[in-house]
Amino acid sequence: MGFDDRFAYAVGRIRVLENRMVDQARFNRMIDAESHDELVRILGETEFGGERDSRANAYERLIDAELLRVHELVASISPDPALTGVFRARHDFHNMKALLKAALAARDRHITASSEPGDEGDRFARAERALSSLGWLDVDAMKQAVEGMLAGRPGPEPIAQSPWLGEAEEARLAKAVVRAGELGIEAYEARERDPQQIDFVIDKESFRYFFDIASKPGREALLERVRVMVDLTNALTCLRLRAMGKDAAFAADALLAGGTVPEAVLLEAYALSDDEFWAVFRNTPYAAMVNDGVQSWKATGSPWAMETSITRTLADITAGWRRLDMGYEPVLGYLMAREAEADRLRRIFLGKMAKLPTKVIRERLSGAYA
Repeated sequence: MGFDDRFAYAVGRIRVLENRMVDQARFNRMIDAESHDELVRILGETEFGGERDSRANAYERLIDAELLRVHELVASISPDPALTGVFRARHDFHNMKALLKAALAARDRHITASSEPGDEGDRFARAERALSSLGWLDVDAMKQAVEGMLAGRPGPEPIAQSPWLGEAEEARLAKAVVRAGELGIEAYEARERDPQQIDFVIDKESFRYFFDIASKPGREALLERVRVMVDLTNALTCLRLRAMGKDAAFAADALLAGGTVPEAVLLEAYALSDDEFWAVFRNTPYAAMVNDGVQSWKATGSPWAMETSITRTLADITAGWRRLDMGYEPVLGYLMAREAEADRLRRIFLGKMAKLPTKVIRERLSGAYA
């Protein structure tokens, strides 16, 4: 059976599941909702409304619960869960960031480990609200691994909380996340205990893992998407760092490797004027997007326009994958569409809770998810 043929059953299942996604009419009703209770009631009409809970922050738990259900369902029908769930690992790298930052901050305040979550002595207490339930790896096992790192000894490698990943892929992901944590600690100590260094290092290692998954034969579409993600992330990073007055040495820590616009090219031009620096993107597919984002930043001081363009560009790639009839792309595209759907819901809830005008919420969503 060919590579694409192995996904035929999964694609067929996905076509049925796509019909249950939140449609634009329901998004519009949520945006126009006049009360939190009405917003929750409309959410209850969707796959995200498995239970009714009108508490202000309950939407986060409801959204995460649905995404976890979807991830597990797709993993159960996919012939290659590590491939179709590649970006699920983002949550594992995110959790390593949160756990490391909390544990290092506690260590630096001389707080010792505690076996009781929530105790004053629990060095992971500050991480609890930031942790995601959507990763492959068990969070408690990750905590044990972090404890081992801080004690200067190898801790147990995190284990998968999902039965679908397989031992080999579970080991590969666990090693990648642990290595990211170890390198994060090294960078933290070497850069005057700056927690931002943990973000930089773990982001780099997460993309190293994505490239590792995408580099096998037959995965050219995924490899191209990861390269696009690197290019767009680096463009946004440069916009922000240049606005903050950060120098090229700082940018070198933050920029990702593997894009079509090499790190070396960006760093070589980094000290030049804005016009000269952004000319690096002139002959790339991102030229118009970058130009619009830079001009908007100059006019408003906000990177919002570029952030919106990045979201839209990635959404366009996802939409193209979903239109295909075979292969892994429609399956992975469905998962990414569900993640984007959840992001839209979060933005609506946050906008409503912040009492933003309906027009502002609608404009921001339509710009990013057109």
